[in-house]
Amino acid sequence: MSDSAALARFGSLADAQPVQLGEAALVAASFLGHPADVDDGLNHLAALADGVAGDDVASVTGHLFTEAGFRGDHANYYNPANSLLPAVLERRRGIPITLAILAVAVARQRGIVASVVGMPGHVFVADGDEPTLFIDGFNGGQLLDARGAQGKFEQLHGVRAPFDPRYLRATPDPLVLARMLANLMGICRNTGDAQTLVRVHQLRAAIPGVGRHERAAFGDALAAVGRYSEAAKGWDEERNQPIGPRAGEAEATVARLRANLN
Repeated sequence: MSDSAALARFGSLADAQPVQLGEAALVAASFLGHPADVDDGLNHLAALADGVAGDDVASVTGHLFTEAGFRGDHANYYNPANSLLPAVLERRRGIPITLAILAVAVARQRGIVASVVGMPGHVFVADGDEPTLFIDGFNGGQLLDARGAQGKFEQLHGVRAPFDPRYLRATPDPLVLARMLANLMGICRNTGDAQTLVRVHQLRAAIPGVGRHERAAFGDALAAVGRYSEAAKGWDEERNQPIGPRAGEAEATVARLRANLN
């Protein structure tokens, strides 16, 4: 699949209702350079779905996180492979967001209602849009009620940190993809992988309601790899926003970037 085809396919998937999370994550990984064929990944997800014996989300997570051996990569959390679904399928290791995407994709293949709950600091698999069951795939598929999920928040942030019950609502599918990619953005910045960072920005820009808030950051990423004309365009769009927070800075940045083209 060409880069343009992969990016267009990802954008179409991210704009669908509901989003096919598994397929979108596989296409994103392909665009980011993972060699696995997307259809092979879809077949792998289908095979995992065939192994689920029950008809609820707990049956799905029990199969994945016990019988099939998927688990959290506690030893090397920030390994980029943990954020790429085909690598998670190969290694049977991942981080909370990719393990949740895996579980929801498998559940939906079985016609089972499932959602991702992305509270600050952690991600659960849940049993629908108004969840009552929260499953911690990163920690062996532990089953939790709302109080147990809040307890995870308190473990991460301290008992004095303010907790909002809205943290336990189902996360809209496009924002699940955005969160997965945000994790990769952080890894790319930490490792200095400027080329992959540009590609991650391209994917985020294809998610409805997400990319338009990141014009300036995308422009910075493009400039870092010498793509000055494209970078200037992104900053130009930021400058033209009537109340853009970086509008003043944008004017000087556009001029500087275009000077590099002379």
